Amino acid sequence: MPERPSPAPLVRRTTHTLQADDRPIRLPHTEFDGAGVRFLGEPVDPALFPSSAAELWHACDGTRPYRSWPSQERELIAGWHTAGLVVAAPRPRPQPARSLTVLSPHPDDAQLALGALLARFGGRVVDVFSHETWTRRPHYRSRPALASRLLLAEEHVACGVLGAELTVLGHTDAADRAAWRDGYFLGPQAVDAARATEPELFERVTADLAAEVTGGGPVLVPLAVGGHVDHVLTRQAALQLIARKWLEPERVAFYEDMPYSLFADATAEAGRLAVGPERGTPAPVLIPASEAAVRTKQEALWPYRLQVLEAVSKRIVRHGRQLGTPGWAERLWVLPESAHAFGELAAEAAEEASAAAG
Repeated sequence: MPERPSPAPLVRRTTHTLQADDRPIRLPHTEFDGAGVRFLGEPVDPALFPSSAAELWHACDGTRPYRSWPSQERELIAGWHTAGLVVAAPRPRPQPARSLTVLSPHPDDAQLALGALLARFGGRVVDVFSHETWTRRPHYRSRPALASRLLLAEEHVACGVLGAELTVLGHTDAADRAAWRDGYFLGPQAVDAARATEPELFERVTADLAAEVTGGGPVLVPLAVGGHVDHVLTRQAALQLIARKWLEPERVAFYEDMPYSLFADATAEAGRLAVGPERGTPAPVLIPASEAAVRTKQEALWPYRLQVLEAVSKRIVRHGRQLGTPGWAERLWVLPESAHAFGELAAEAAEEASAAAG
């Protein structure tokens, strides 16, 4: 019996419609097998994606505003957006508002934690353990090479939505490293095991990150809430750069790893750190966001179909509303040396969010 095509591949996490200046970006999970179109391995209804529309779909690369297509093609693109085959990047900013560098243990970590901040200020995402094969989806579990390619492709689309640059370091994810075959989450008292278990890897990561944090801009480091070994290694490498005086503590803030911060204690994790010459403990600073920035974060999370559950993304957005009551916010943990710089960033973000709401 032939497979019955799904009327729509999925349900959108956000229900907003495409705006005239939005730039549609196709998702990489679409396959053309000669007999039809598949998305995430499932057949797509020909009414949603006629065979004649392949050229139009390929043209959705984030460079053209939605308004630039004829009305019939706009109707098709709007259907793809509603169904989840494309996402919408807002009008590009003239230039990055700040030279932020976000150290992301894996593809998706920076966006899950700081998508709204990146939507507002731009910057650069540095993916450390970017060679991954793990996925929740059986269709891709048996195709690890394809899964690895798509996981990186998802990251490129998300950065395109946020207007962020991307650097990929190419280290292998802990799930594919023999040292952590029995589990890669560390307890609060076992963080030194990350470095001791893989000392050569730690030194390579530290050297790679030293090359990525040159310059004078802010550097955002994972707090390693939840104890994932790759998050711990990324954080400890940044702390090593501070100890070696290759990274100034006044440039550094820590961000709450998502979704781990939803069920682990970020305050306790921050309290265990003593960083810089003053041995200061990080203190929380809320970075408010406008509804437009929240919308852009939601769009940027949608491409992550192989690992991130829809329910997790929704919880992260709800968490931001709880943090920012009555508005919306993401939370950083800043050192005494960096409190002024990140306080200014928070004030700038708050001013924009307030102006947008008013």
